[in-house]
Amino acid sequence: MGAQAAPAPAAKSAIRDPLVVEFARLLRERYGARVYLFGSRARGAARPDSDYDLVAVAEAFGAQPRFERALDRRKLWRQAGGWGIGLDLHCYTPSEFRRQVQGLGYLGQSKARGELIPVRIRKAD
Repeated sequence: MGAQAAPAPAAKSAIRDPLVVEFARLLRERYGARVYLFGSRARGAARPDSDYDLVAVAEAFGAQPRFERALDRRKLWRQAGGWGIGLDLHCYTPSEFRRQVQGLGYLGQSKARGELIPVRIRKAD
């Protein structure tokens, strides 16, 4: 009988961190991006100095080489309030994202563990 993965805690279902939510809102506004949190903050194991591991997914990113995609998004991170706070941002087109999630790399592993969490943006009242 094989080991079973522990169920994901309920806290993983909603990202309430105002910095992450605001950054996701800015990315959606500018690029139509969906944003996902993964890594230590998604696991609930972050230390105070842990960075934010985020994935942004948008068709608009296909117009740039992958290594350039996150560069100007850092301005949006600072605008959201992330000045001086570590960010590890990965930007993919939807097809690139699907390949990453279906693969054996970090996103595939994060999804398998229930640690690839979509950031939901509440609509203004």
